[in-house]
Amino acid sequence: MIEYFVPGFIYSVAKDIWASFRPGRHKLDQTEILKRRMKWKGEFESRVSERYQKKLRRDVIIRDVKRLDNYPDIDQNAKGISPWFRVGLVGTYHKGIQVGLDWKGLVKHGKDWRRSNYKTGETADITALLIGLIPFENIETVDWEGDEFYNYPHIYCFFCYGKEPYEHLGYYTETTPSHGLPFFTEVAPYDRVRRLSKKLGVVT
Repeated sequence: MIEYFVPGFIYSVAKDIWASFRPGRHKLDQTEILKRRMKWKGEFESRVSERYQKKLRRDVIIRDVKRLDNYPDIDQNAKGISPWFRVGLVGTYHKGIQVGLDWKGLVKHGKDWRRSNYKTGETADITALLIGLIPFENIETVDWEGDEFYNYPHIYCFFCYGKEPYEHLGYYTETTPSHGLPFFTEVAPYDRVRRLSKKLGVVT
């Protein structure tokens, strides 16, 4: 679950609209999109809930449908995102799943946020999780059992957004209520944090 009326929401909506016009996008009509969302919504919500309640690992493997045969090998010299990689399935949102990539320290800079400078030993103001949002309609199928290489769920996706599976990347804080599942609130979009950090000479 995500709280929407937070900094970066308008940016996210604009980015979503722009992404819908990119060439090479996985094209579905509205009926097909609805069917996929209804197909996956309940299943992923159930799986996420089970993992939290039973304190199971959240690891999943994200696989690019169009590069199936690249698994399990990785070309270290290849440019761009890998055809498969491990992330954490941390939640769902109204359009899809939330996957956690990495925890990072952030420092407030005026109205914006930047990465903390670990080289200087700078103390972060907050620790936030970099989360990628993957729409349900871009998920082709899921192998919940995994295989002999990785016995985590394998989620087969179309990499539609600049050859990545995420319609949005952002830094989120996690809140764990006394009852119910943790939820994530966006602090800032990834691109904005990256640009400011780079401008200020902070390693990103």
